[in-house]
Amino acid sequence: MRNAEARVTLGVVALRQGDIEQAVNYGDQALVGDRISLPSLLMCSRELGRAIRQVGTSLPEVKGYLGRLRSIERRQD
Repeated sequence: MRNAEARVTLGVVALRQGDIEQAVNYGDQALVGDRISLPSLLMCSRELGRAIRQVGTSLPEVKGYLGRLRSIERRQD
């Protein structure tokens, strides 16, 4: 779980440095694999999702990440 949260943080840093592709890559890495605390992962991933939405959502990889995030959110409900 800590690894996933660290990847989300790296994604936010990459985005702040202007590298949206790397940010999405880190975000995707965080969403795969075993999760111990889905609520915690969602909280972190939503932060990256919000930041990505502010930059733009026209790139296919951005749309893909946001779609995967929404899918996980639906499973949480």
